Amino acid sequence: MAVALCNFIRMKIPGGSYAGYAYQNFFINQSRSVGGASYSFLPFVVANGGGKKGGDRSSSSLAASPNAISINVFAEAVEGNFLLEVKTHEVDAQTLGIGPMITNEIWSISRMEFDNEKVVLQLVSPLDAVDGQVPRRYLSSKLVGALPSSGRLSFG
Repeated sequence: MAVALCNFIRMKIPGGSYAGYAYQNFFINQSRSVGGASYSFLPFVVANGGGKKGGDRSSSSLAASPNAISINVFAEAVEGNFLLEVKTHEVDAQTLGIGPMITNEIWSISRMEFDNEKVVLQLVSPLDAVDGQVPRRYLSSKLVGALPSSGRLSFG
């Protein structure tokens, strides 16, 4: 059986509900339903950031062609501090049936860049306080218990 991959993306607003933007990048000019949500076609690519030194996967990007829809949706996502949910599913290349989910990732949308060829959302891990320009949450003794007061380590 020949297998292809399809990415399904949805944007979440900070309160946790979905923003209404749901797209897939495999079924051209068609909508597909997965998990109760309907995904319209949008030609995009998700770079998973797997090539970072140390393999931390703390950044990624989402690129699409620059048009009024993608630029406005991406700009709203940045201004609204949206999260991006990326689900990757197998697709049977012969029957075009949607198979099992391979990955489910949640990214924080950091910034947007665009030119004449593409519009790109820079994505960071919502747990990465440096690259993500966060924290929306921060470490405190109330959350994690006793915190160190110095950088010294003692073994004893």
